[in-house]
Amino acid sequence: AIIGKKIISQLKNCKIIARYGVGVDNIDSKAACEAGIVISNVPDYCMEEVSDNAIAFILGCQRKIFQLNHLLKSNSQWSYEKIKPIRRLSKLTIGLLSFGNIARRVAEKLRGFNLNIITHDPYFSNKEKYNWVKFVTLDELLNSSDVISIHTPLNKETHHLINKDSIKKMKDGVFIVNTSRGGLIDEIGLFNGIKSGKIAGAGLDVLEYKDEIDYPKSPLVKLDNVVITPHTSWYSEDAVYELQIKTAENVYKMLSEGKPL
Repeated sequence: AIIGKKIISQLKNCKIIARYGVGVDNIDSKAACEAGIVISNVPDYCMEEVSDNAIAFILGCQRKIFQLNHLLKSNSQWSYEKIKPIRRLSKLTIGLLSFGNIARRVAEKLRGFNLNIITHDPYFSNKEKYNWVKFVTLDELLNSSDVISIHTPLNKETHHLINKDSIKKMKDGVFIVNTSRGGLIDEIGLFNGIKSGKIAGAGLDVLEYKDEIDYPKSPLVKLDNVVITPHTSWYSEDAVYELQIKTAENVYKMLSEGKPL
């Protein structure tokens, strides 16, 4: 649900808007601030699940597991020519767009694969702790990455960060993974990039639709080298329990101590 200025203006006694999740892009933060309402979220409840899912997409796309599965089950006569080229993972460069909690877990889990990890995040400062990750400009990441995994929050600055112009700067045969927000990618630009062969494939847990029930409407679902899941990368029973507890604790702490967790 969208919590906009009109709704917020009617919340005369509200102290906190507790987001049951990570992203707060559905809440008018400026209107809430002006009304003296605190916004809370739970940024860490599904770090393990989403980072696992991103890595599953990276491996599945790069090894072309999804395409091979489709070829086998459709009784198509397959040959190596239909899946070439596949490169050794340790020879690749993985580019992480943003370096927040989830992206850092992706980097930590990928470290054992001995590949080259780069990231672009102009707001991240603790670079010394991650001296095994190379921090680069956005253009450098686009130019150098064999796989781009997107972990950027969605806002006016990042809307359609991946578009026809940024795709032109990418390496031929790049894979794109998105487990963050659908609005970060211009889907028409992505579709055209894949059809042209510029982009080798994609793993997407999010599309630019308000409701996951509409995902089948996307032209991307027609492409065999694109795997799409209905925004489920956050899910495990453990994550659900942690989310429930921490959301309730945010409200309790705000009402009892004047500040959420």
